[in-house]
Amino acid sequence: MPQQSPADTASLLKLFRHSFADNTLSVDEARELRARLADHQLRGAALEDLRRQLFDVVRQRFNSLQDKAAIGWLEAASALLLSPPPPPPQAAQSEVYFSPKDDCVGAIQRFIGRAAQQLDVCVFTISDDRITDTLLAAHRRGVRVRLLTDNDKLHDQGSDIQQLHAAGIKIHIDRTDNHMHHKFAVADERTVLTGSYNWTRSAAKYNQENFLITDDPGLVQRYAQEFQRLWSSLARFDGV
Repeated sequence: MPQQSPADTASLLKLFRHSFADNTLSVDEARELRARLADHQLRGAALEDLRRQLFDVVRQRFNSLQDKAAIGWLEAASALLLSPPPPPPQAAQSEVYFSPKDDCVGAIQRFIGRAAQQLDVCVFTISDDRITDTLLAAHRRGVRVRLLTDNDKLHDQGSDIQQLHAAGIKIHIDRTDNHMHHKFAVADERTVLTGSYNWTRSAAKYNQENFLITDDPGLVQRYAQEFQRLWSSLARFDGV
């Protein structure tokens, strides 16, 4: 946006004064003023200052206190019609957790529980029944749950992937020799949970792990895009 100088306001005020000389705002004058205002792109205090000076121009034409009071009322009333400034952007809200602690599991359960419409989960494996139960509860209440996971962990002792599949949750898996080693989830494309934390009992009880929950729009968008890319490229799991 160009910087606004006092000269901008002065030149515009001169045009308005010329128009007011005969108490008539002609079509040509209005067209010229509209174009000049667009060129100068006055904003905020500069625009308000020009508006105030226009009322002063009119006020100088009248002598009676009644007329000046009426103009003062119009000036104040017209200010109410100006668009209010947009609210400042809200700062992203973030939470950080570390294991071994059970409050990590609680935070994941709350994250899943807050999902209203869609929950995209992209994790190496799931073997913590507490998290599995919360995923199943989300599925039963109508949340669209999608799960990406690694094929090499499907048949590990304690794996809950088969249980989630049997409940009707859609699952895609990586069938390559490499691992789908992500650990993140996106809820309603509004919040993301990500970090080293595996959704397992050992991560809660023994491992030194971390994860972050944030609603930062830029980060959420990147994770949502990556989930969709993987979902489109990895194979559907039909049960084995």
